[in-house]
Amino acid sequence: METKRPLRVGIVGCGHAAEVWHIPALRKTKDVKLAAVCDINESLAKKTAERIHTNRYYADLSEMLTEEKLDILHICTPPGTHAALSIKAMEAGCHVLVEKPMALSTKDTDEMIKASQSNHVKLCVVHNALFMPVILKAKSMISNGELGEVTGISIKDSWPKDNPYLRNKDHWYHKLPCGVFGEMLPHPIYLARAFIGLAEPEAVYARKFSSFEWVAADELRVILNGKKGIGTLTESCNWSKDSMLLDIFGTRMNLYVNLNGGILVKYNSIGGESRAGHALDSVSQGYQLLSHTAYAAANVLLGRQRNGHFILIEKFVEAVKNDAEPPVTGEEGKEVVRILEKLDAMMRNSLGKS
Repeated sequence: METKRPLRVGIVGCGHAAEVWHIPALRKTKDVKLAAVCDINESLAKKTAERIHTNRYYADLSEMLTEEKLDILHICTPPGTHAALSIKAMEAGCHVLVEKPMALSTKDTDEMIKASQSNHVKLCVVHNALFMPVILKAKSMISNGELGEVTGISIKDSWPKDNPYLRNKDHWYHKLPCGVFGEMLPHPIYLARAFIGLAEPEAVYARKFSSFEWVAADELRVILNGKKGIGTLTESCNWSKDSMLLDIFGTRMNLYVNLNGGILVKYNSIGGESRAGHALDSVSQGYQLLSHTAYAAANVLLGRQRNGHFILIEKFVEAVKNDAEPPVTGEEGKEVVRILEKLDAMMRNSLGKS
């Protein structure tokens, strides 16, 4: 798409994702204009429009697509609506950025990819954690050979047990494949694939600790057999706060990544097997942790923190302008949905519900 005018962007779904991630990112992205918003809750759409200083809001996507002549549509609605809304937008000539998971089934993802191809528009999935600075740094270190050969990854992903969405029995999270884990798992799945390659779930163990009748399980353990190594996923809804922690294992050294804190620490990297060597490695880890924490805190306080949504949205805009491949393709989004489908069946079996 060759144009010197700002690309006209619309958002459908004016909830948490739009408010916290997409709107702030679009405000910082060059060469775009957030032209209009849409939500089936018209009062919410109006409130969002007022916040972004426009009077262009709609309760019906078809009307917005007809009236606004958008270049890009961001889809921030529940996953069960992603396929239909994406296809409608692409048939209207819009490039689409859709939140994760891309859809609820691989059948739906195939239809979305087909619509993208037949209408000659781009389809991109929000796998935003891939573009967080600490993940980009970790991938760069691996590409440079600093870790040696990657042999595995361990990802720990948690929600607090007082999470309001978990406690709300009517929330759409509970209707996803894998239940509430259908909202949590896409991030660990695509992160694991980024580091250990194509991966298949080999074992799943699910358990329930909460008293919420609508929650099938709130603890989940997954073993992934990856092309480059083994992955383990720990999913919990019983920790004290939101967190995502990664350990990436290599033949030369390992990496610890705190995604929420923006911290990356090398360990088992120096000193050898002697007592002094272990002490030296501990000192190195402590220094890295202190310095990286201070640096990350300063970035947040000074407003310099670049989150994954912002970088992904920026890259997608560039892809549209330059007619290049999206930063996350529909095929990559489909692979995550395929693994979710498989995990759902394995989880049901673990709970004796197959």
